[in-house]
Amino acid sequence: MGSVRLFFARTPGVGFAVVGLACALMALEIQRMPVARFVSFSMFAPVPYVVEAAVMLAIVVLYRARPALHVSDRRSIRVLVALLSIGSTWLLLYAALADDGLALAMLMLYRVGTGLLLVLWGERLISLGARRAACAFAVACLLSGLLTMGLALFSGEVARAMLGALPVVAGGLFVLYKPRLQVSERRAGDELDRPLPRFACSTLKDRVVAVSLIALPLVCRGPMVSSQSSWMGLQGDASMAALIQLAIGCGIVAAGFIALLVVKRVWNRSFILVYELFVLPVTFVSFYTSQASEDLWFLHMLIVDSTYKVTLFYIMMTPFLFPEGVRRGNASTPLLCSFAFMIAIRALFVGLHASMPASLYASLTVVVVLATFAAGGALSFLIMQRQATRREAGEIAAAEAARAGLEERCAAVAARFDLTPREREILVLLAQNYRAPYIAEKLVVSQSTVKTHMRNLYGKLDVHSQAELLLRLDDEAESITAG
Repeated sequence: MGSVRLFFARTPGVGFAVVGLACALMALEIQRMPVARFVSFSMFAPVPYVVEAAVMLAIVVLYRARPALHVSDRRSIRVLVALLSIGSTWLLLYAALADDGLALAMLMLYRVGTGLLLVLWGERLISLGARRAACAFAVACLLSGLLTMGLALFSGEVARAMLGALPVVAGGLFVLYKPRLQVSERRAGDELDRPLPRFACSTLKDRVVAVSLIALPLVCRGPMVSSQSSWMGLQGDASMAALIQLAIGCGIVAAGFIALLVVKRVWNRSFILVYELFVLPVTFVSFYTSQASEDLWFLHMLIVDSTYKVTLFYIMMTPFLFPEGVRRGNASTPLLCSFAFMIAIRALFVGLHASMPASLYASLTVVVVLATFAAGGALSFLIMQRQATRREAGEIAAAEAARAGLEERCAAVAARFDLTPREREILVLLAQNYRAPYIAEKLVVSQSTVKTHMRNLYGKLDVHSQAELLLRLDDEAESITAG
């Protein structure tokens, strides 16, 4: 909690961003909140997702043409996105559209509006830096989870009215919020300014590994959209809808705590491994819980929503994971591409679920989940192996540097006190804290010979023990540094 307090204290106005982002996260999920309306699988039609992904990719193309552009910097664009999200969400909540074509158009507007609102909130926070943006998302996730759980306490009419306010708050704050990071707030060694280690993308292999680390969990979660239907039949009455709403909120809160834990404890080169080693295995488990949804529905909802929000957290962090050369000059490109890819994969599997025989689709999902699980595990092992090799190389380099410094000090002492070659050898070994038996074995001489040389060495240096000898070498190191 200390890190969160520090984050709010040293990031002016970020509380408004947290509230706005939390409301944007909830607005994106209104279509599957049972307290607002009866949720059917038709709400997951693929066409709105395809349109949403296409809009994101169109912005990527625009950014390729104009790398310095950020659409969220333009107030007129922010107002337009806010109005689109408000209008489409209100249509979703309050308009009873009997015509299928109008209903589909409404869903397309809703997905584009709320998707843009969330992603451009992420773009808006990039200028705060990696750790501040991560803290903002984690706290917003916690807040949205608590609010989602709170909706379970109200009747359907009240809950719908409260949900209708979400895009107003999210959009209004999106229009008004200006990221600020005063120069006076930056302090040397401030943990909030600590950058996130980026992927190594110097070679084609490195770039493939980096993209795969982000993409594989997104592919693995693709078939999960079809498991949404497993809980829809449980919406029989208001009390059950409230319990499902509570389970959704619990999953989001769990994701917020996971994100905070990652920011606090895994802000290093193992950052991406949490994504691989949490999302992939837990998604794998979700296919079992979906088959036993009548008994394990709460656990299933917990898994679905926690993995989804953790996935969004890592998507929001992609601008800080890829180096500038890969981003082609615009930090938002990885954010837009990864979000569009997630949505496109979801649309693909919704379409396959609707068009393929159930048995064939089930076989396909098993293959996809197992393949991505295995590939993700292999990449995680590769990353851990690289980290171990890097640590080992660093330890060897540090040991060699320490030995070189030690030999330099010993050489200076040997020259000053006119030591013989054998005494120099023994001095170096004594400086490494070795004893007479080891030195005798190392130099292939008797222990009595070693002790004779040690007595001569101690006499020349005017010391009486190995401890005093080490102190003399430390003094020599200080004189070398001063010189």
